[in-house]
This record gives sequence, structure tokens and C-alpha cells, in this order.
Amino acid sequence: MKRIGLLILFFLFPFISNSQNKLGLGVYLGVPTGITGKYLLSKTNSADLLFAWRFNDAFFAQGHYNFNISEIDRYKDGVFNFYAGPGLFFKAISGKSRGEDSFGISGNFGLNYFLKQRYEFFFELSPKLGLVPGTDFDLTGGVGFRFFF
Repeated sequence: MKRIGLLILFFLFPFISNSQNKLGLGVYLGVPTGITGKYLLSKTNSADLLFAWRFNDAFFAQGHYNFNISEIDRYKDGVFNFYAGPGLFFKAISGKSRGEDSFGISGNFGLNYFLKQRYEFFFELSPKLGLVPGTDFDLTGGVGFRFFF
């Protein structure tokens, strides 16, 4: 697991060194729980990743291309935004549930609060349509926090 973390940091380093509060890293609490990253491509578009695991038997990854649909309200030094976007997910399971690996398409619908352009608090729902090995529907979601560099 440490190797995966180091590999992720190795590939993210060029983005971190060249970003101007465009790369956010943080935690995602929900189904699944893991670490999350977001890169702000413009004022209206972003890409996010989520990596999660259960310690002995599962790994989960998802990525989305998000559109900031509307700015809802400003509050103190921050702003509320509604966002949505398409994406992909992958789930690998070992142990007793081996063979339940899946891959498919997903969507992302959320509400975030950016504070001072450095902190993001968010809530999101993500419907998923598994395509491999068979068709399956799932709804996941959670809350999270990211700090932007």
C-alpha cells in the first residue's frame, strides 16, 4: 500500500510544483472512504480522483471530469458551487469475495464550498453503472475536504 501512495505522489509532483492553488488533496468519508485529489482546469471545469481500499480485500478508484454548473451563494470568504460530471470507476476485490471485480461508468453530482480559494468542503453523490463483468447499478457518496496548493 505504501508503494501505491509513493507512486501516486511521484506522478502528482509535476502538478504540485506548477500549480497555483489548482491542485487539492484531501480525504473522502463515505462509501467508499479514501483519499481524493482535484485539479482545477479552469473556473468552470475540474478533474477529480478518488482512491479507496478496505485493508485486506478491496481497492477502488474513480475519476470524474466536473463542470461547475452554477455559483449558488457567497458566504464570508467563500463560495458555494453546484457541480456535476461524467466519469469511470474500477473496483477490485480479493479474498472471500474474489471475482466481484467491476468496471463501469459513473456520474458525479455535488455541492462544494470553497473557502479563501485554498480549502474545499464538499458533499457528493455518484451513481454507477457497472459494465464488466455484468450490468449492475450502485449509488455511492460522501463528504470530504481538500487543501489546495
